[in-house]
Amino acid sequence: MGFFKNYRVYMLTTVAYMGSLLFGYDTGVMSSVLSLKSFKIDFNLPLATTGFASKTNAHISQNVVSLLTAGCFFGAIFASFANDRLGRKKSLLGFTFVFLIGAIIQVTSLHHISQVYVGRFVAGLGIGGMSSITPIYVAENCPAEVRGRITGLFQEFLVIGSTFAYWLNYGVSLHLKPSTSQWRIPIGLQLVPGGLLFIGLFFLKESPRWLVKQGRYEEATASLAYMRRDEIDDPEVLKEIADIRAAVEEELNLTEGVTWKEVLIPGNRYRFAVAFTIFLCQQFSGTNSIGYYAPQIFQTVGVSKTNSSLFATGVYGTVKVCATGLFLIIGIDKFGRRNSLLIGAAWMAVMMWIIGGVLHDHPPTNVNVVSPASIAMVVMIYLFVIGYSASWGPIPWVYVSEIFPTRLRSYGVALAAATQWLFNFAVTYMTPSAINHIGWKIFLMFGIFCAANFVFVYFFIKETKGRTLEDMEILFGTVEADVRAADIERMLHKGAIHDDQIENVGKGDQKVAPAAAPAQEVPAVDEKTVS
Repeated sequence: MGFFKNYRVYMLTTVAYMGSLLFGYDTGVMSSVLSLKSFKIDFNLPLATTGFASKTNAHISQNVVSLLTAGCFFGAIFASFANDRLGRKKSLLGFTFVFLIGAIIQVTSLHHISQVYVGRFVAGLGIGGMSSITPIYVAENCPAEVRGRITGLFQEFLVIGSTFAYWLNYGVSLHLKPSTSQWRIPIGLQLVPGGLLFIGLFFLKESPRWLVKQGRYEEATASLAYMRRDEIDDPEVLKEIADIRAAVEEELNLTEGVTWKEVLIPGNRYRFAVAFTIFLCQQFSGTNSIGYYAPQIFQTVGVSKTNSSLFATGVYGTVKVCATGLFLIIGIDKFGRRNSLLIGAAWMAVMMWIIGGVLHDHPPTNVNVVSPASIAMVVMIYLFVIGYSASWGPIPWVYVSEIFPTRLRSYGVALAAATQWLFNFAVTYMTPSAINHIGWKIFLMFGIFCAANFVFVYFFIKETKGRTLEDMEILFGTVEADVRAADIERMLHKGAIHDDQIENVGKGDQKVAPAAAPAQEVPAVDEKTVS
């Protein structure tokens, strides 16, 4: 019954997370395209096949990959303003259009790598904006009991996109002769999910929490009732709308409507610091060094032939998809956020140290043979990504979309996304040169970072499993529980939705319940009761 009750939430999630799928596809497709002989020929690159042994290929790889993440950084920043002013739906439409322009520039590139650079940066603007908005949009429409699972699908769609790109590149490498179409087909196919996202958004409704923030209570009630598949006068719908309105009013009363002052409140300041740090930790776990450069990483550990490294990359993506999906189905809402992050950090650190140790003691010497040591390192990479997929992959996106109040959620998630892209840029830009210069020590370095992640989670991450978005104010200490309960009662009984208006709803005309009295007419929260 849970799925059928929430099927509209899953439909919204499927459409919105096409943006996440694009994120994964666009990163996965270039990591493999860069290793194709046809791409190297068309752009006059050395035909090296041993990871980042060629400094020229390492430099080109740095630019092609990092320019996407640079665009994503700026897109995430722009999204914070668009998201707050235009709403979730209109902002997503705009950033999807920007992405489609970037994809067209990439696929039409003609022997000038600079055109690929421009296309990657423009596409990054769109992807960065979408990465800031879609977790908010989905979280604000989800019931609390399944929010972790549904919001975590952001990561599942991401890894599906990258895995599809890995296998597609393996297919074109295996079955198409080196030609310009061999690399244009994988790059051009990203226009399909981009187009589906753009069209699908026209059929979705705006976030009820954003509508409440704008004072559009009738539309918010109708939107929430639609997503919950209930009547607009259903007690549970009215209770949830009252809860949302109470939370928004508390934020207004605490700061007199000035958003920047809210950041300085201790509970909010703590949340912004956590959002920044959790994504810094995610990026320095080493996952994107493998995800963006998987074929070259596998070549580095001894799987040297292009087709073999692409096949190993495809298996890597498949393991990631399965592990992420399994964790979202049975893990995230059972084990919680904090415990999963702790176990994942410890597991990933151990795997990285094993890879570094084996590579140090048994470096690959024969490019025509895959040694037992190389097979062991490949297995460790797969085990590493299982740990990541059950912790640091999906949970940071879920966590930052949960912890912020409605009025600050777009800014908080934008900060988190911008942090993700900033350090994503730093890590992916330095990876080719680092492997080229320090070799096995890069795995040792990432293992140390994973151990540091464990320490951060142990001391600073609070458990949010099973709580409503409005409960976060209580968890982080900006509102007392008894104050919240009193405010909800006031919203229900002192004008949130009038009983005589509700009686006229659903009697054939399907009118939406009229709005409550204007916000300024509702008594302010007693300052003595606000912490």
